[in-house]
Amino acid sequence: MEAAMKAFGRVLTLFGILLASFRADAHDPSMPHHEWFNAQEMNPAARQRLGVPWRSCCDNGDVFKTRFRVAEDRSDQWQYLKDGQWRTVPPDIIKEEDTPDHLPVLFINKHTGMELCFFVPKGGL
Repeated sequence: MEAAMKAFGRVLTLFGILLASFRADAHDPSMPHHEWFNAQEMNPAARQRLGVPWRSCCDNGDVFKTRFRVAEDRSDQWQYLKDGQWRTVPPDIIKEEDTPDHLPVLFINKHTGMELCFFVPKGGL
């Protein structure tokens, strides 16, 4: 168990220093995985909470390049780094679907900065 926790800690540290490789210009048809980005939709609960009529994560949002981590208390809570502070990913935007590069992806509204969609990679961090 202790070895598993150390391994988990190493993986968490590794992902803590890696930046998500997705670029905000994923709207560009020449970018890898363009179709995947454009096909992603918000969860109904997030749409209701935010009071938005659209479904697309990509049309009104951009991929936010940052670092991600699991909460310090090791709960199922995800966090991302923005403006030097760790912020909690709202649970209603979390999608348990893998991403093309198997890295976490966060879409944030281009105008308001609100979180729209967060994709947890298969196997977590």
